[in-house]
Amino acid sequence: MGSRDDTAALNGLMVRAVGNLLGVKLPNAGMARCPLPHHEDSTPSFEVRGGGFRWICYGCNQSGGAIDLVKSFHGMTFLEAKYWLTEKSGLGNPRRARSRDAAVITSRTPAAVPADIQNSEKEAPPDHILYAALLTRAPLLRSGTDYLHGRGFQDSIIANFEIGQVPSIAVVRSLVAEFGFARVEAAGLLTKSSTPIRYWPIFPEGAILLPYMESGQVTYFQARILDDYAKNDRWRNLNHRRRRLYNADVLSNPDIKCVAICEGVMDVISACQLGHQAIGLIGITAGLSPAQMISLRGRQVDLLLDWDPPGERRAATLRKELARFGVAATRKSAPPCGAKDVNDYLREGNDRL
Repeated sequence: MGSRDDTAALNGLMVRAVGNLLGVKLPNAGMARCPLPHHEDSTPSFEVRGGGFRWICYGCNQSGGAIDLVKSFHGMTFLEAKYWLTEKSGLGNPRRARSRDAAVITSRTPAAVPADIQNSEKEAPPDHILYAALLTRAPLLRSGTDYLHGRGFQDSIIANFEIGQVPSIAVVRSLVAEFGFARVEAAGLLTKSSTPIRYWPIFPEGAILLPYMESGQVTYFQARILDDYAKNDRWRNLNHRRRRLYNADVLSNPDIKCVAICEGVMDVISACQLGHQAIGLIGITAGLSPAQMISLRGRQVDLLLDWDPPGERRAATLRKELARFGVAATRKSAPPCGAKDVNDYLREGNDRL
């Protein structure tokens, strides 16, 4: 990899993942005690931000990404920190790596750093407080429960994923009154054409509201419209917010030894009900960050993307992407019943996959 590519790939590592390499425990997002050896932090002053890829210590007055964290922790130069992190993470060229265990990437092609990660500095961190306020005011109604039961979901799995239902516009108005228009807009809850005088929620009333939870906090929402009129446009995402990985906490739990990768939220929930720990990509073209792929090393990885031509093609490319990071993935064959995705398989009455 070239110098710039090296830097971009290494800074695509999440702060929490770098903390693990340094032997310190850091959150995916939010405040923690500063891990830097020279800082005796009696009160949490270290914040993980930028979607988990940036950090700042308000006590040390230092900040940065993955490389800067290693640099500040070990008192290294920038180049020394890059070399250390390359060896420890395995993101470097194996012919340059000193550790045979780190040399797992055989391609000289730079590890892809998704655009949403490169632009993470431009995006404010998820507004956990505002998202939590919305979720508490969005209880699941009878129409939503009936729909989810029709998808084959049990009440226990519905409660586990904290699924709600989009409330009326009056609730959105109450959020604007409480938090202010600018904050609600920045959180992605309003349409692009909204103004402080005239605004509309991004999610239509009555849609199923699916929170993306990370470390017990809501970081993103998706909504699934129930009305037939939206047949070709039933899924809605937050406005101008980068899309995230669904059920991402699976990756940060070292006790989970087998992880399934699914296509979409409903298949993740279905896989979990069928006995799998699963994560979900939003869209067939979505991928995993370098740090997320590294976190899959040493685990059994099953690809449960849709059993259709696009799903098969994406499974093939995803296997190659994972292999570059030392992750061996197995593409699960289509079930003999003819189900096209995991949720179809669940709705046919199966209880194991």
